[in-house]
Amino acid sequence: MQDQQLTFEEVNKHFESVDLSPFHKGGKSYFAPGAGATADVLQKICSIYKIVRPFLVLVSNIPLIPAKWREAIKTFINLMDGICP
Repeated sequence: MQDQQLTFEEVNKHFESVDLSPFHKGGKSYFAPGAGATADVLQKICSIYKIVRPFLVLVSNIPLIPAKWREAIKTFINLMDGICP
């Protein structure tokens, strides 16, 4: 899936195909706020980021969204891509 050519349909298909239940309370990838840092926090953050990334890319390319907003989203994507290979 190339970032610049993502369509609504592709992003929707992506979201429809993922199981988010592990990230809900009680799931194996759930991280309770205030529970303290654990060794696998980054892994959990990267897991959910990889699910949400296509949506962020799609939104970052919508011309109706103000340029500064799109720039902020793209900056966040670049940061997270560096953290979550």
